[in-house]
Amino acid sequence: MRPLWKTTIVIWSEYYAGDVELEDLAHNATSQDAYCSKQASVRVENPQRDPDWDGTKIFEEGGVT
Repeated sequence: MRPLWKTTIVIWSEYYAGDVELEDLAHNATSQDAYCSKQASVRVENPQRDPDWDGTKIFEEGGVT
């Protein structure tokens, strides 16, 4: 597998965000209904060895390019 970028985002809110769509959560953070305290991206040379990797196949042949 080729290297990938891993982005970690921390968003604080006064509501349970587990059922909120990701795009809505991002919108809330930018519209000040929530607060983004951290956004960081790192290049991961071997994603399959990363503890957050979940075995997705989306980046294999025919997936996201």
